[in-house]
Amino acid sequence: MPVMLGVRWEHPDQNTRCLTARSKNLLDYLEVNYPYPYDSKPETLNIPILAHTSSNPMCSVYGVDPAVAKMVRDGADEADSPWIGEHLTWLGTEPTGSLGYQINPLFTDDVRDVTINNIGKMREFYGRQIALELSPIYIDSPTYESEMHFLGDVAESADALIILDVTHWQIANLNLGRPADYGLDALAPERIVELHVAGMRLGSDDCWHDAHHLIPSEQIFDFVDRLTDELPALKAVTLEHQADAPETDFIRCLQRLSGIIGRNEGAHIDNAVR
Repeated sequence: MPVMLGVRWEHPDQNTRCLTARSKNLLDYLEVNYPYPYDSKPETLNIPILAHTSSNPMCSVYGVDPAVAKMVRDGADEADSPWIGEHLTWLGTEPTGSLGYQINPLFTDDVRDVTINNIGKMREFYGRQIALELSPIYIDSPTYESEMHFLGDVAESADALIILDVTHWQIANLNLGRPADYGLDALAPERIVELHVAGMRLGSDDCWHDAHHLIPSEQIFDFVDRLTDELPALKAVTLEHQADAPETDFIRCLQRLSGIIGRNEGAHIDNAVR
């Protein structure tokens, strides 16, 4: 099965550029972040959808908001998404329920057990697989060797899929002074079904951060090239690029990624992963 190429969708301001990319045969799907803004209706764009959310604190002892979970499930059901992307996070900064800039959990055995329990309950509620993603990391893990080892352990124990955010991974390695390929061997290759790519920036705090208004670095593109060849279960590569960033950069990145993953014709969402 060809690897699909998609973009993260969060707001209708992205609609025009997404339709342009689709018309140029550069876009197989939208990764819609549920719940989306009221009355936005990305389904009307007639582009296949992968379901994702940044509103569920999967590592929280308090669990998730049932109302939010239902909106995510309803969106995934309507889209017939093969999995739902979820973040391994403890809390967020937004009063609305969205996790915003996310607060990472302590990577400990106790938190692992809570997280595995939450994943099991959410998978049963959703009726489909869950794919787990890490946020950017700024401090060392207190118990596990690293956050990547925590992710690998949770995914194995919970029988979950993995979204490897290549940019978050590189941000963590830069912030903690680790080699660029550190931690990859902690993840089971057959569980990684999706890659995320985006730009990043060095902040005034001397830490690296996500930067969706920038294009990915050459190193990120190189890792996508390598991982596309190495990962046996990879099905999707998702570009995260915000709506007010230059559309020329957006199209250029999709063209670059399309060439890297060897995508000559549009691929299609395969629901057999369930």
